[in-house]
Parts: sequence; structure tokens; C-alpha cells
Amino acid sequence: MERYVIGVDGGASKTAVVVMNERGEEVGRGTSSSSNFHLVGLDGAKNALSAAMQAAAARAGIDFSQVAAATLALAGAGRPADAQLLENLRAELLPGIPGQVVTDALAALVGGAGTRRGIVLIAGTGMIAYGENGDGQQARAGGWGHLLDHGSGYDLGQEALRAVVLAADGSDLTTGLSRQIINSLNLKETADLVNWIYAPDRSPADIAALAPIVLKAAEAHDLAATAVVVRAAESLAGAVAAVVRRLGLGERPFPLVLAGGLLQTNHFYRRVTAQAVRTRVPHARVILPQADAAVGAALLALETLGHPLPSPTEVDVPSVVSWSSEQRNVLTQNLDLLSTLEMIGLMHLEDYRAVTAVRPNLPAIAQSVDAIASRMRQGGRLIYVGAGTSGRLGALDASECPPTFGTSPDQVVSLMAGGEQAFTLAQEGAEDDRSAGRGDIAKLDVGPLDSIVGIAASGRTPYVAGALAEACQRGALTVALICNLPAPLAQMADHVIAPLVGPEVLAGSTRLKAGTAQKLAL
Repeated sequence: MERYVIGVDGGASKTAVVVMNERGEEVGRGTSSSSNFHLVGLDGAKNALSAAMQAAAARAGIDFSQVAAATLALAGAGRPADAQLLENLRAELLPGIPGQVVTDALAALVGGAGTRRGIVLIAGTGMIAYGENGDGQQARAGGWGHLLDHGSGYDLGQEALRAVVLAADGSDLTTGLSRQIINSLNLKETADLVNWIYAPDRSPADIAALAPIVLKAAEAHDLAATAVVVRAAESLAGAVAAVVRRLGLGERPFPLVLAGGLLQTNHFYRRVTAQAVRTRVPHARVILPQADAAVGAALLALETLGHPLPSPTEVDVPSVVSWSSEQRNVLTQNLDLLSTLEMIGLMHLEDYRAVTAVRPNLPAIAQSVDAIASRMRQGGRLIYVGAGTSGRLGALDASECPPTFGTSPDQVVSLMAGGEQAFTLAQEGAEDDRSAGRGDIAKLDVGPLDSIVGIAASGRTPYVAGALAEACQRGALTVALICNLPAPLAQMADHVIAPLVGPEVLAGSTRLKAGTAQKLAL
């Protein structure tokens, strides 16, 4: 008799069940309503799970005596307080059938990537980033519930409502969201929102249902809506970056599955989120799911029968590295068609990214400051090295130190590719002269007590690389202030400060966000 497995994806909006044979072929599928017991209670969850499993078995033409294993992927399975309760529920629904309860995120990863090594980012009504490293280690970020998570449909809806009431108060700019949301809810005016929001039967799904309105308005360049979307996407990218760090995925490429209703169905939000993720985690290979979480759960059930998941495969790596600060920005690809206010508004939002990009680098900045200060107390110098905007920022900081801090002019020094004339007149090709960088450091007779800060948005400017190489050879402390990773300068320096700002409003014009972030770091 042929054996079968059952895979269950029990979510907040619906329950999906797949019946699969031992060859990994889907032979039946069933669906029902939500089986999240936090939303529908234990009895409601049990009824939904039973209905979906019965429907899948009927379509497969089997009865439960032919089921050899089952995996139920349920929200809450990763929380100790809920795990035993859900296991008891599984045993009650499928008595005598071996099985397991896993997180819905694990099933989404396995279904989406076909392997356990990688990360899945789910954004629907709620959100979570979940990953495994192929060695049994797991990590997650988010999944704290609709009130706490950022980047979800609920978050987009809630922040849009805030933008509407702030506009009504006159505390912020007016927004087209006001009329769009009021009309969609069949209300007459903004004041009517109070009764709607605080209605006793108001659900998280009602708030999340506003997300498509927000995304459509953002795609049409409404400033308030775009701000909501940009911040949400940055939050999702931050969750992915946190999981990457905790799993120690390093710089080896891995699949990042974008799942959930928002990311799978809304092309605009997917592009904005993917851009934010690639800025922070350049080695992530962003993909859409190969299959859904119900299939992933069925594959996990097959795994318990001795049918292993495919081994993690190497991901193709582009032969040419694409530097995020020099890519085209998703939000500004039709810049020439925008109004002046829309253009300025987008520049302002991108400046916000520059500010927030500095925050993760605060520990690195503090460590660099302490290391530099220790050497300066012993008579060492602080020497900034850069080209173009980066070099001018170093010169600005160096010139302000004597009047501000009482330092001598030769204690804080700046070196500029192309020499002094490059401060006011661009010197084409000067930044590409690696030997000039070495020579300028040698002329200053740099020694072990000196500190060299190489400033380069790309992280690869030859003039700066030459200067850091010479400084390293002479035993000086080296710091790289860059806006891209991975980068050659990061491999050379003792300390790395890397505010990752992503694509500029004008492609490649790093005097904008990258320059702002560098100035803040300095």
C-alpha cells in the first residue's frame, strides 16, 4: 500500500493542507478558514484544521489510515508556552499518526527555497524573518504580533492612519491618503475614523486591509505614503540583517524567500523591500517561493520518513559586483516625470535613510574614536584621506578642529586625491591613482602613533586604498569610512564604519546620501 504524508500550513487568514506521496508529488489539497488559536480559539482552530485535512484527503482519494506522517506548521509553535498545547492538538486530530508541529516560518522556508539553508521573510497581516544555516542553527526576528512588528500589513495601515490624523491636525503635510482611506471605509470625514478604529469588533485584518491603498499611493509618489513604505521596508531589511548576523551566514550567497500576501502580490513593495535588503545584505539572493508553506510542511513530513531535503546548493554569484550606492533607486526611476515637491520629498526621505544607516555603526564609531584618541594623547596625528566629496568632507572636519578644539593645524590633517586644487575643481582620474595615495602618506612620514581614516563611499577608491596600504605597512591605525559592503577597504582597515545607504536619488551621485552619512559619522 502506498504511503502518504500530510503538510499543514495554519495561518491567520486561512489553513492550507497538502497530501503528498513518497515521491514528493502533491496529490491533494484542501483549504479552510484561520486556524490561529489566538484569533479563533482552540475549538475554532481544531475545526479549521480538521476541515482542511478532510478536504485534502478527499481530493487525494485516500483515508487517514494511509497517512504515514504529518507535519503541522502553525503560528506559535516556536513559543514554549504554546508548543505543548499545539502538539496536543495535533495528537488529538491525528491519533496514531506520527507527526510534528513546527513553526509556519520553517515550512515557508522549506517550501520556498527547497532547503533548510536560507531565510524566509514573510509579510502579510503580520511579519517574521526566519532562517537556518544548514548546520542546525535557527534564528528569527519579528513575529511578536501585530502591535509590535514593523513592515507588516497592519503596520502599513496603522502608520497610514497616523499620517492621516497628523495631516488633519496640521502637524504634518497634507496627504492624498486622507481622502483615499476615508472613501474606502465609506466615512464622511477624518473625525469619523475614531469610531471606526475603536469599534469593539475592529480586527487586525481590518487595519491590514488598508495596506494596498498605502502602497498604491506610495507608487503614485504621495509623500506620506512613501515615507510609510520606506520605513516599513527598512524594518523588514533590518530583520533579515539581524537573522543573517545571528546565523553567521557571512558572505556566502544564500536564498532569501519573499513570502506572505504583501510581498508576493504587491510588486512595488517587493521591489522596495528587495532594494533595502540588498543594501544591507548584498549576498542575499532574493527569490519568490518555489512552493507554499503547505508543501514545505509536507516535505518536512517526508523528511521524518527518511527522505532528506535537498542539500544546500551554491547560489550563482554575478561575476561583477554591483555596488548598492551606484545602482538605480526603485523610487526615483521616473524622476523627470515628478513635480518639484515630489522630487524634493523623495530626496528628504532618502536623507532619512542616511541618518538611520549610521545607527548600527555607533559601536564601531565609538571603538574607532577610542583607538584614535589613545594615539593622539601620545602625540599621534589624525589624517583623513579621500577623493571628491569624501575628501572634501575630511578637509572640512580637519579645518574646523583648530578653532573648535584648539588643536594645532598639523595634528588633524586631510589628504585629497588630486591635491589642493581638487577641493574646488574636480580632477578627473586623480582618485584612480593608487600610487599617489601611497606617496602622500609617505610624504607625511606616517608612523605607528598616527591614525589614517580612509573615506570612500564605494569602499574601493584606488587613491584611498593606496593610502591605507602604505599606512598599514608603516604600522599606523587605519579606519575605513565606506557606504558599501563587501568592499576592499573593509578588508584592509583595522576598524570599519559602514553606513549602508543604498542607491542614491541620482544614480551614483554619492555626494547625496552617502556624503550625508559620512558627515554624520565624522
